[in-house]
Amino acid sequence: MLDFRIETFIAVCEYMNFTKAANALHITQPAVSQQIHYLEEYYQTKLFEHQNRKLILTAAGRALLSAALTMANDQKKLTEKILQLGKQHHPVVFGATLTIGEYLLPYYIADYVKKYGDPSLTFFINDTKTLLKKLDNGTIDFAFVEGYFPKDDYDYITWKKEKLIPVCSYHHPLLEKNQITLTDLFSIPLILREKGSGTRDTLEHFLACENISVDDFDTTIEVGGVEAIKTLVKLGTGITFLYESAFIHEYHDHQLAIIHLTKEFANEFSFIWRKNSIYGENYKAFFAQLID
Repeated sequence: MLDFRIETFIAVCEYMNFTKAANALHITQPAVSQQIHYLEEYYQTKLFEHQNRKLILTAAGRALLSAALTMANDQKKLTEKILQLGKQHHPVVFGATLTIGEYLLPYYIADYVKKYGDPSLTFFINDTKTLLKKLDNGTIDFAFVEGYFPKDDYDYITWKKEKLIPVCSYHHPLLEKNQITLTDLFSIPLILREKGSGTRDTLEHFLACENISVDDFDTTIEVGGVEAIKTLVKLGTGITFLYESAFIHEYHDHQLAIIHLTKEFANEFSFIWRKNSIYGENYKAFFAQLID
């Protein structure tokens, strides 16, 4: 079992407040303080400090938190594995960001099921920020993400690269121009995913590299789903940026068109899990079977 002091430390990191952590753990605030003090004595370093009256982690605290989350995740996985002994199928629980989960993974999962019989799979589709939280608290074992993630906290395999492409309706007047630059798009409404999504983070990163922000567009419309975004673009409401796999059918059906810019953007799709997990080799084996 995970040491109760480490559990207390994780709770304090979650709430960044000793009293709230104590309430969540159903213990007293002095007990929380005592357990954190024990860890600081054991590791001979401060784990927390106050900055502008706010509790923050020190560098040592951040390092311990990363290791503690992996330990907690592995313990949860071990408990589930022991409970599943004797059963024919062991559950695999994972997540994916929207583009990967909606437009790429279903084909791989269908082939996987055909090859390996009737596996027990649970599959979540969320934005990158939510998936990282699920990884940290052990809700999922691993994830496929298209956004940026802290590589110090996760082990990963780069799966593939895919272009992030600006698209518009098939009959948009913008397509009549011979050469189109990013600044030519500013006057057209930009339809984009909500904050926290991998596609949104990637787009903002690429724009920043060109000294551009989404705020440079005269109008922005935030939408929480790719299908709704594609419908709005097909209706001529604005433009958007999508991965090729997300709009290939609409492109071939002459509903959406590619805006050919002088600059191209490409992003990595990654398979990730908690850093230094004892189940890392198992996760890599599943990945190899899935994409084979």
